[in-house]
Amino acid sequence: MPVSPSTKNAIKVAVSVVLAISLALWFQWDKPYWSVISIIAMAVNETYGHALRKGRNRVLGTLLGMGYAAFLIGCFSQDPLLFIVFYTLFLAYCVFMAGNQRYGYMFTIAFVVCAIIASIGGFDSTNTFNIAVLRIQETLLGVVVYSLVFRLLWPQETESHFFSTLNNVVTDLNSSYYTLLDNKKLDNKSLDTSTISNVQTKIYKLQELLSLPLTGSHQLQHKHRKWRFFVSVCQRVQSHIEHLSQGQKTESEQSQTAYSEKDLRTLASVLLLLDKATTGDGGNNGNSHKALRLYIQEHAAKLKAPLQENPSTTASLTQQPMLSNETKARLRNAFKAVCILLTCMGLWIFIPLPGGTIFPMIASVFANVIVSMPDSMIKQAFWGTLGWGAAILIQYTLVMPGFTELWQLAGFYGVNIFIIWKLCESPSLGIQKVLGGNLLVVLTMSALQSTPSFSIETPLLMLVNVMICMAVIRFYTGLFASPS
Repeated sequence: MPVSPSTKNAIKVAVSVVLAISLALWFQWDKPYWSVISIIAMAVNETYGHALRKGRNRVLGTLLGMGYAAFLIGCFSQDPLLFIVFYTLFLAYCVFMAGNQRYGYMFTIAFVVCAIIASIGGFDSTNTFNIAVLRIQETLLGVVVYSLVFRLLWPQETESHFFSTLNNVVTDLNSSYYTLLDNKKLDNKSLDTSTISNVQTKIYKLQELLSLPLTGSHQLQHKHRKWRFFVSVCQRVQSHIEHLSQGQKTESEQSQTAYSEKDLRTLASVLLLLDKATTGDGGNNGNSHKALRLYIQEHAAKLKAPLQENPSTTASLTQQPMLSNETKARLRNAFKAVCILLTCMGLWIFIPLPGGTIFPMIASVFANVIVSMPDSMIKQAFWGTLGWGAAILIQYTLVMPGFTELWQLAGFYGVNIFIIWKLCESPSLGIQKVLGGNLLVVLTMSALQSTPSFSIETPLLMLVNVMICMAVIRFYTGLFASPS
């Protein structure tokens, strides 16, 4: 009986979690759940290449957060006001930079690590250093275990996703071409804008895949320029089709007929060569590749869009009008995060909330992570926290105290992660994977210590603190919501 891709992925994540917990406890590290959180963060990505880039950014962000936490503790441990000011400024900067497509996750993790070290370290330099070292060890363990499991168990390379997307793009371009032909014969209206947008989105996806770490992807890694050329041709053909589609609206019927016949012939030739060059044996037909390149060079003037070897330039030019709106959104997220943090800090200072520094730490992490999510996801996260929290606490009190062996503990987390991944296999429930996996290890973290304990007070207190933070976040989400 064949195993579905979602089941394979759930098994791989569960195996990674089991290995990470077992190795961390065998090394006698104090917080094995940090390595599990790293695995969960990487496992929700689209491809192995995306996960590798996220793992790299997670390590770099951990180092950056460690450095800034050391700066805060070293310079402002005796001045609470300046500590809060510089801590808040770092939050605003990291939330703003989180909007960067390539390195945004690094800044998100940087502030999370800074918040954890600054909260748990207790302004003690030795304790802070030990926590920082443990954090980087656990992060590296999670990245290494995830990489090994996902490379050895049902490997799914980035290049398979690239080639399937490239074939879809070529098919869509041919379909758009035939639609143009039919519209011309019937003197019909232009090409549907949603079709153009859909193809352009897939081309951007190809550009993104080529920018990922390509370890293990032989075709993409060793013939990188060749595939960039194919993607640039797709971009040029797409722009030419869009130009012709707009021309049908604006040009007179006579000039349109003369213009379209000539340019549609050029377009047909390019599509034929592109189809031959990208199909069959992973696009290894060298003669077709050379023929396509020569044809593009000879007929460059007939195609209206300029050929660019680096497709990202086209993407940046296309998205340029949205830059100001994007910057405004990032600034709004940064301001919202600062308001959430300062409100939670005020609650912690003026109201005797139990738990010591747990509440400001949770508030900092949530203010950093959740503000960049769509408003609809925040409501989903609120109810997901309640549901997952209740299910996990029931197991924590009724099942886990009976464990006496390491394999029982590791198996418990493996089974739960598998269930979470299967229940939330729909892309729309991706936030629930992250929430369920993180709450699973955070609410039961006392069971992962060298000497496990099963006091219900700590996880209940943490869950209450989370719900208070979520209430503050929902208030500011409604306050900063756009009128539409």
